[in-house]
Amino acid sequence: MKTLELTPLSGSYAATRDALHRLAVYVVSPAQRITNGEIILRATPGGFGTAMLAGGQVRVDGTDLVVEHGGETRRAPITTLNQMAALVGIEPDVAQQEQFDVPPHGDLDQPLAVDAAAVADLAEWFAFTSDLLEALRAEAVPKDDVSPVRIWPEHFDAAIDLGDQQSGRRGTYGGSPGDRHHDQPYMYVSPWAGRIDDFFGDPTFKGASLTHADIIAGADPAAFLREARSRILDR
Repeated sequence: MKTLELTPLSGSYAATRDALHRLAVYVVSPAQRITNGEIILRATPGGFGTAMLAGGQVRVDGTDLVVEHGGETRRAPITTLNQMAALVGIEPDVAQQEQFDVPPHGDLDQPLAVDAAAVADLAEWFAFTSDLLEALRAEAVPKDDVSPVRIWPEHFDAAIDLGDQQSGRRGTYGGSPGDRHHDQPYMYVSPWAGRIDDFFGDPTFKGASLTHADIIAGADPAAFLREARSRILDR
């Protein structure tokens, strides 16, 4: 598997990640769902955004929100949820807070704390994770019924599902930018059949994890994914 190189996180990473998570849940993802019923996102240069919509895309590019539609491009610095929704041409979808396990939307007129270096860290992580997952997908066989790489707005992680479910060998393979389980980004594998052995020993969920710090220190995330895949296949 090809592996991009990670760099240390900036001090403003966590605050920026959390702000962009809110933007993803209440503005960017709803822009896609209104168009085609999907809630998935993907890594894009400089950040993340919708899959290509009919006539354009909504995406984060550094500290800007970019709206491409009908051959025209609108771009503005990321400010409040209300202002960003207005740029897209929608209202913030506050109903997401009641329907899913997502961060509270908070004050819709409060500026989002977005730092350029931290956005670059997040973009790097999503690109890094997507690259690894695409390589893993390339090794799948037809019975694996592998899903596309998607960024799910609820947990803000990039992930795929891979493996034969009927034989209990299906799992979710992904990379979170950090959450209530870990305050830093981490790769993870979660077998659908539950914890298989001690390799899947993360104390916060029934799976295995490899943190950003582990990877910076020299751990091989491609080998981590392969090892998890092998253990799930051999269960």
